[in-house]
Amino acid sequence: MRYPPCRARSRDGMTDEPKVKGVAFRSVVASFGKLRGEPLQKRSLDEMCEPLRDGIRYGSLVSTGWYPIAWYKDLFQAIRRTTGEGKELIHQIGRQCTHDDMSGIYKVIAGLISPSTLFSLGQRVFSNYYSAGHVRVLESRRGFTRALWIGCHGFDENMWTEVIGSCEQLLVIGGADHVRQRIISGGGDNDDHLELTAHWS
Repeated sequence: MRYPPCRARSRDGMTDEPKVKGVAFRSVVASFGKLRGEPLQKRSLDEMCEPLRDGIRYGSLVSTGWYPIAWYKDLFQAIRRTTGEGKELIHQIGRQCTHDDMSGIYKVIAGLISPSTLFSLGQRVFSNYYSAGHVRVLESRRGFTRALWIGCHGFDENMWTEVIGSCEQLLVIGGADHVRQRIISGGGDNDDHLELTAHWS
């Protein structure tokens, strides 16, 4: 099934649609390739809307640019259509993206602080990737954290699933074992909020 073409305007197009930073797109594409291989990665391009496909294929989608959230949602939809897999793959991609982002010296530093502290610090960069929404850590103690994302207009279940996967990986990098996450509210299609708890040992 083909989805309707996503809109082509970026931030320069002066639309009021929420935006996602280019580095997030590039990270998802790279992580998908690592998880499922280059052939599927390339095949997924054919499932994307034209402006997104061309941006990735020809390198015009740059890390520092901002692009419509519709493109980002189309990226995940294309990946799922190509593989025939469900949202668990998107969760894995979220984890892989964060694993790669926190490699090298960042991983060493992360190992020196507690999982809950790393989780809290990680949420502070949310606005570096998304133009809409913000996150608050409501509770944070040894072995437990509770966070709330609000005002995330345009998010869908795939995007929330990536966020949840990223959060799990942050805790793991910080030394958490047996991470168990629970969605308290939101986190689905058309939800602009997510309340999430995590327990670990």
